[in-house]
Amino acid sequence: MTSTVLDVALCLLLVSAAAATLVTVPDGESERTADARTGGRANAVATTLTTSTTTVNYSLEPGAARADDRLVSFPTTSGPEFERSSHGTYAGLLADAAVGGLSVDGEPLTHADDGFRDAIRTRTESDVAHDGVQLLVRWEPYRGAHLRGCVTAGPSPPSDATVHAATVTVPSGLAATRDDARVAATESGFAGVASVVAANVVEGLFPADDLRFALRGDYPVSHLARYRYLRAGERYGVAVVDDDGTVVPAEANERLTAAVADAVERDLERSFETPSEAAASVRVAEVQVVVRTWSV
Repeated sequence: MTSTVLDVALCLLLVSAAAATLVTVPDGESERTADARTGGRANAVATTLTTSTTTVNYSLEPGAARADDRLVSFPTTSGPEFERSSHGTYAGLLADAAVGGLSVDGEPLTHADDGFRDAIRTRTESDVAHDGVQLLVRWEPYRGAHLRGCVTAGPSPPSDATVHAATVTVPSGLAATRDDARVAATESGFAGVASVVAANVVEGLFPADDLRFALRGDYPVSHLARYRYLRAGERYGVAVVDDDGTVVPAEANERLTAAVADAVERDLERSFETPSEAAASVRVAEVQVVVRTWSV
């Protein structure tokens, strides 16, 4: 099982309660939950994640090495041009890794962020998530979403452990959507909510201005940007290239948005009784970081 699939599997085990500071975990794990105010160590770790910074070095190599060459051929898959460095809080970098490594129907969109995800996971496990500490980091734009991103760090607790949990929410980097979704629910039902969610998700994951420059930029960024679009087009069954094979981000995004909206609408109709309930679950702009601690 790959680390990406393992992340998704573990994150799916977590069922969060409505209150941000209270987490409910599966009964089968024989765990008790605790409010963050009383889970002293969990709360302390959460504070560390949001206030302490770190730097990670990583490579974009997996994005080229694991690419489907039917879509884009990468002439080289390693070298200094693939090397990158990122700095930020632990929570912020973990959130970036969760969003960047998103899966569609359980399948990674690309592997370009694999190196980054592994680097921040390793650094976090070395510095924070060890000796009775596990982190579950999840970006899920709405409950039951077919697209989501998850990162886990640290060991799993023993089945007989008493586990304390604290939850913090950090920005995903995507636009806030819930208020617009609530208005759309009243005016246009599930379809309206889906359209709002899809527009902000596509705009956030495929920023047209940035990707226009990336597509014209140096290798490997140009190839990775093109591959990202072609993979998305393949996953959603839409053409993202013009007749001459050119990707025009604004036009590609328009097609992707319509296809994503259709998929989101199907999710919402399956998961919610009413459009208002669906809109209330929208969390496009948020990544949830759950800290679980236990005695060792």
